Amino acid sequence: MIEADLPTDEEDRLRKLYDLDILDTLEEQAYDDLTMLAAEICKTPIALVSLIDRDRQWFKSHYGLGARETPRGYAFCAHAILQDDVFVVEDSSKDERFFDNPLAINAPHVKFYAGAPLIMSDNTRLGTLCVIGNEERSISPAQKQSLAALARQVVSQLELRLKIKELKELDNTKDDFISMVSHELRTPLTAIYGSLGLLNNITDQLDSKQHKLVDISYRNTLRLLGLVNDILDIAKMESGKLEFHKAELNLADVLKKSAELNQHLCNEYDTRLILHFPDTSDSIRINADEKRILQVLTNFISNAVKFSHDNDSIEIHLSAENGNAVVGVTDHGPGIPADKKDLVFVKFKQLDININNKLPGTGLGLNICKNIIELQQGEIGFESIPGTSTTFYFKFPLIK
Repeated sequence: MIEADLPTDEEDRLRKLYDLDILDTLEEQAYDDLTMLAAEICKTPIALVSLIDRDRQWFKSHYGLGARETPRGYAFCAHAILQDDVFVVEDSSKDERFFDNPLAINAPHVKFYAGAPLIMSDNTRLGTLCVIGNEERSISPAQKQSLAALARQVVSQLELRLKIKELKELDNTKDDFISMVSHELRTPLTAIYGSLGLLNNITDQLDSKQHKLVDISYRNTLRLLGLVNDILDIAKMESGKLEFHKAELNLADVLKKSAELNQHLCNEYDTRLILHFPDTSDSIRINADEKRILQVLTNFISNAVKFSHDNDSIEIHLSAENGNAVVGVTDHGPGIPADKKDLVFVKFKQLDININNKLPGTGLGLNICKNIIELQQGEIGFESIPGTSTTFYFKFPLIK
């Protein structure tokens, strides 16, 4: 028996193999389908996806064979990975490399072997797709081509596995970054924002210039804190980690609370909030996360303030329609042009129709609102009449 030489790039080859994290994993249908096809096409009882480890060959798929691995020194596949084309042994008993090989003498009694090397995009050879028979025979050109084609499909599966692993690592890096942002940015920003708020209220101890500087710092810190929170929310939504704490909500109470929370902003920009409730408002109840519903309402109201004229009003409507609770927030600003409507809920897209430049946005708010509502099985949308009004609304099934 003659053992195969080591590839010249052996350490790099092993590193690539280990990067796959595939050794000693469970069987997968994608690989099993390919070995079954290889055995059927080549008319052999055994077909394997064999990966050459440092001291063994391990079978990701083992059609017609119970074993999952054998010593590398016995591996026909260790010879096959040194080739560019399909490696064929028609009769192992007549080949000085294999006539006394334990795998030829004993089970599985390898007499015939054909192995197509699994060559990755960087030319690394990780193993083979091989077919095995226990009788002397040849392989036709068509079978040889088919085996090579199936081997390329195995390589595609391996390349896909690497890509998925890279994406998962990127996702983990993103999660680590989010944790860092949460601790290293949001925490000190919150403290700075609170301190500036206190300073902003000490009007009698600051001259007009000092008060103006503190007010500018306060506003920009608030904006930066909002941006950080928006980015964290988006990241949580995209990774499926945004948590909801649902409970039965009286929507009239929630809307009143939202109006109170946003009254200061409306006063600051000379805008009135008007609530429209039906007589049966106490019966309009939904199952949702109150904190997140308030977040959506705050975004709707702040957008309405942004697009409202001076001394204008913002109307908040509550109604029950066709088994749904419906909440709408209406402003009487410029409206949304027809050619911009498809951009409203798109991340980082801002419509260049601002009236109030003192309320700059990030282009994230409405995308976050859409996710918050839809992840709770609600519906969100808007209606706009250019030059007249815009209403953003959401709907939830009523609790009966």
